[in-house]
Amino acid sequence: MAKTILIADDHPLFREALRYIVESVISSANIQEAINYKEAKKLLDSEKFDLVFLDLNMPDSNGLTDLALLKKVYPQIPMVVVSAHEEPHIIRACIDFNASGYIIKSSSPAEIKLAITKILEGETYQPESISLRKEDSQQCSTIATGQIENLTPSQLKILIEIGKGKLNKQIAYDLDISEATVKAHITSVFKKLGINNRTQAVLFIKNHEVLATSLNQLA
Repeated sequence: MAKTILIADDHPLFREALRYIVESVISSANIQEAINYKEAKKLLDSEKFDLVFLDLNMPDSNGLTDLALLKKVYPQIPMVVVSAHEEPHIIRACIDFNASGYIIKSSSPAEIKLAITKILEGETYQPESISLRKEDSQQCSTIATGQIENLTPSQLKILIEIGKGKLNKQIAYDLDISEATVKAHITSVFKKLGINNRTQAVLFIKNHEVLATSLNQLA
């Protein structure tokens, strides 16, 4: 049975290279491409995918919060982070946020093929050349993973919109919900994150959207 694959990355050359590798591993693969997070989300909402390759630093991406949201909404779909960075704490954090794998863009075709094979078999893939320790993720955040995982998909969406500096009325319009619903979600988000106001919420998402300054450099 043909598998449907999504490659979400804003670099056309990498998308082309990854498409070629995927086609060499998965016969008759139906490959869709997205150049930004908005396109990726639209495709995920409209089609059923067996595997997703996700760049966390596309222009409109909120990094880990987007990964967490996608895993909340589509928990059954293996999602693989693709990045040019090799720092263990970045890889560790992505795995902690339920990525099924982490592929370094400079990896050889053979290693990427191995990653794809393992992930499709239900395993979690991490670069064999990188030794990960649980404490690696603590360099980025000690509590963010648990806090974000406690949010519902709707609450995560609200948090992301707050991080963009939007007011309740604008959030309600963009998400097609009432302002009362927005306010109710914000109250729950603040309680779960242990914060008291919008300023703290903005700081929270800015600190964790791409693992602070280190993930801001993801490519």
